[in-house]
Amino acid sequence: MSDDFEKLFGPVVGHGSQATVYAKGDYAVKLYREGYLKTSVFSESYIMANLERMDFPGPKVYEVLLVNGRYGLRMDRVKGASMLKDFHVGDAESCKKTLDALVDIQCRLQGYEQSRWAPDLKQRFYDDLTRNESLSAGLREKLLQLLAGLPDGEALCHCDFHPDNVFFDGENYTIIDLLQISRGDPAADAACSYTAYSFGNHDIAEYYLARYCAVSGIPEEHVRRWLTVYAGTLLGQVPEELTPIVKQFLAPAGVF
Repeated sequence: MSDDFEKLFGPVVGHGSQATVYAKGDYAVKLYREGYLKTSVFSESYIMANLERMDFPGPKVYEVLLVNGRYGLRMDRVKGASMLKDFHVGDAESCKKTLDALVDIQCRLQGYEQSRWAPDLKQRFYDDLTRNESLSAGLREKLLQLLAGLPDGEALCHCDFHPDNVFFDGENYTIIDLLQISRGDPAADAACSYTAYSFGNHDIAEYYLARYCAVSGIPEEHVRRWLTVYAGTLLGQVPEELTPIVKQFLAPAGVF
């Protein structure tokens, strides 16, 4: 079956937990695993189409496909390489330079206007918390109370912004994996990124947070308040080896 897809869409150029990416010529097809929610596929295409209107630096989407029971999106082929490669060179200064660039990009994206079409971030976190069966009733209630007290915000938040989702071809940056794009408090977006960095390297995560707060002007404690709530959406949803980090972030809720 994989050979059939390669004949249709070109060779595999990327893998993820939910999809495989094929590319041929100027176009790529992101083909989701069998059983992936139809609503999520159409949500991502809706988000990408709206971002195109804003001149967002992401791939354009052209159509939704259904091939042998699997949904896919045909979009622009992304040029360049993932910025994650810059974290494998073993050079601390190079790593910091890349993080500086990523923070600058993230802060610029958060300043995009006319994002009223985007899904509400607080509502998305609320839904994730209420659906997460790994949370006890008491912990869920505490987290929902924390969430209710956090600001709404109007920033464009990627909510999965990390180096593997940013490509650079020597001239232009391209942002991928746009399903989680939401409208909300930029500190929440930073909490999502801080978590992603923490799953890889504590020192990188701390450098990211300090740099983000310096550039954005947002106090660190604002990001950490969101961090506790975001961790609640992840409990039981990440690989087991990452669970201690999630529980550490949940500690301010008074459970772990």
